Amino acid sequence: GEITQMGKIFRLVYGAHRGTIVKTGLLEAIQQDLQEAGIKVDLSPDINRDTFIKWSFISAMALTGAYYDVPMGEVQKPGKIRNTFIGLTTESAALGKKLGVEFPEDPVTYNLKVIDKLDPESTASMQKDLARGHESEIQGLLFDMIAAAEEQGIDIPTYRMVAEKFKE
Repeated sequence: GEITQMGKIFRLVYGAHRGTIVKTGLLEAIQQDLQEAGIKVDLSPDINRDTFIKWSFISAMALTGAYYDVPMGEVQKPGKIRNTFIGLTTESAALGKKLGVEFPEDPVTYNLKVIDKLDPESTASMQKDLARGHESEIQGLLFDMIAAAEEQGIDIPTYRMVAEKFKE
């Protein structure tokens, strides 16, 4: 795979999972080291929530870009492509809420703010991998999302629409 950073949006979020015992001061020391290296970093008090929020965004972004084969600039414009991104975000947020994730702000509003800050020419790594015929994260970002939603009894028509294009 390939990860290419385009633009200035890069932030590392980390923390200990619930119930994990970490030596006092270790996470703060890591934070300081990363900051001294010029990396924006947040020590999360709820890494499960923050991981889900990130996964939800990447899923919607990567799937929208791959489904339409477009860079993020096309997702930034009103219309069908942006509406697909909104649908994916709405559906993954419904799963998160069912799993007990408490979102600090509306997931759709948050994800749109992030997508609108991206370099218009950027594409997700999954999209690059699919275009090159390489192994990609599509299982985790699409098919695992569908399985988790089904398990929770959540209807996800936008994810199903995207899955039709990528069924093996």
